[in-house]
Amino acid sequence: MMSSLNKLKYSLLNLVADQKIESEINIESEVVENYEDYAADFLNATELLEKTIKAKDKIAIRCALTRVRMASLNMSNLYQDIVDDVIMINQQDNWPEIPEGYKLPDHYNKPQ
Repeated sequence: MMSSLNKLKYSLLNLVADQKIESEINIESEVVENYEDYAADFLNATELLEKTIKAKDKIAIRCALTRVRMASLNMSNLYQDIVDDVIMINQQDNWPEIPEGYKLPDHYNKPQ
């Protein structure tokens, strides 16, 4: 996953530079670097939830559910930052219009 996020980061940064986009993008920050921390927090939170459920400790379960929620929100915010960047880049005026009925050529969809 980190490899994919890094590729995306550099692709978007190159697009911003090539298209001379003045706006800052979220992925330029530590979004990719934070992914590992967010994923670890999510894993820890789900493991905590599993332990509290096995122990049938209802108060601890509620606390663990809150940690799962917070970890999930961090992951969600990371992906929302990516979505916002892609929308902002794609809505720039310097892109050509996509012709009606255009289909992405098959050679772009084949693995390298």
